[in-house]
Amino acid sequence: MSWLSGLFKPRQDNFIRLLIEQAAWVVKGLDALSVYVSTSDAKADEAKSVDTRNGGAKAADGKASSAKAADGKAGSARAADLKTGDAKVADPKSGAVTVVDGKAGPPKATDLVTGVVKAADLTTDRAKAAELVRQCEQEADEVRRILISELNRTFVTPFDREDISALSRAIDDIMDYAWTTVKEMEMLHVTPTPYLQRMVSLLQEAAREVHLAMLRIKDHPAVASEHAQRAKALENRVETVYVEALADLFNGPAGPKRVIVILKMREIYRHLSNAADRGDAAANIISDIVVKMT
Repeated sequence: MSWLSGLFKPRQDNFIRLLIEQAAWVVKGLDALSVYVSTSDAKADEAKSVDTRNGGAKAADGKASSAKAADGKAGSARAADLKTGDAKVADPKSGAVTVVDGKAGPPKATDLVTGVVKAADLTTDRAKAAELVRQCEQEADEVRRILISELNRTFVTPFDREDISALSRAIDDIMDYAWTTVKEMEMLHVTPTPYLQRMVSLLQEAAREVHLAMLRIKDHPAVASEHAQRAKALENRVETVYVEALADLFNGPAGPKRVIVILKMREIYRHLSNAADRGDAAANIISDIVVKMT
């Protein structure tokens, strides 16, 4: 019968390989989601900085316009400045006037240009992260399709067929919720909060634990069970942050605008909470498989 086991073993190993690959895509997708939620705040701060600088430039232009309407004494003062080669520059924030050596040339708008470039880079990074999340979701879906196809064509499986299907579905759902989080943040124009960033960070760790469990389940099922328990503990921490986030939402000031913010953020938080629930389900299935194997 050794030849028979040798015939079925490669197809059995395919299921574990596909589950590992599917979990790997989830890890990569959540890493991209972490980049997405972490760069958004920086981009907003940079954009505000650029707007402030642009506003200062406009204020300086306004002062320059009023300077044209100044009296003759101011005009003669400007003439004196031209003779000495110096230029007076008004600070848009403090209003103070400083003298700049004319030999150095006119002041450059380097800060403004740099600010715009940085903001554009951050926007690009965020867009790339969102696109990577989408690609990972599609790749994870494709791996699941292959796994189901193999499952339908294989008579002997390494563990229960129902467990293989359920585990694959739970892993896939984690990635699905990660992608819906990005989509709704884009549509609702949501700015990430510290609570959201903490939830994503914990989900990253949970996804890694599930991936490690799949890597160990064949040769070291006890170790796989330990990783599954860690994933469950991380799910509990995500739920704790989720409750804290909701409490913070409802403790804010009342008003129509506040209600809109609450509705938006609650929806985003719910997606991440659901992702954590699916990670918990995957960990439970892994634990059940280990019990059946040992």
